[in-house]
Amino acid sequence: MQERDSRVDLLRSFNEGINPKHLIKLRPFLREFLKEANKLFRMHVYTMGTYGYARYVLSVIDPGKRYFGNRVITREKSPPKKTLDRISADQRRVVIVDDNASVWPQHKPNLLQVSQYIYFRYQMTNNNSEEESYSYAEKKSDECRSNGALSNVLKLLQKAHTRFQQEEDSNDLRLLIRD
Repeated sequence: MQERDSRVDLLRSFNEGINPKHLIKLRPFLREFLKEANKLFRMHVYTMGTYGYARYVLSVIDPGKRYFGNRVITREKSPPKKTLDRISADQRRVVIVDDNASVWPQHKPNLLQVSQYIYFRYQMTNNNSEEESYSYAEKKSDECRSNGALSNVLKLLQKAHTRFQQEEDSNDLRLLIRD
């Protein structure tokens, strides 16, 4: 991938509550993922970030509130671990897409865990293997749009949604995302 392609969705925040030195890099395929997933599901944002941070990121990825509306849960209104109790929906019909399984201890069957997106070196933790010792920015590349995490998750969601709609005995998405 060319270096210029990896900077298309690079943002610097100047909004209240967000460190102005903090850069935000949107994951490749994010916009396409949101557009297509919105056709299949009613989506929510559930973040351990602050309301100010969530509001800023949503102003970038969903300025017209087409995808999430006001369905946003932040750490100010959430227990230390994420829970579907905050979302009024049948848990059999809920799919969670998150890069951190540890924050969903009660809802592992609902979880589709995606790999963490590490564009900048400061996002790296000591848990990264030797193979992952460089961030995308350091490698002057980025995650593949056509076969990256969000593209693959979307394919899985589309398949599960189709089966959920077509198969008479399929009333639990949690089972369909595991097949």
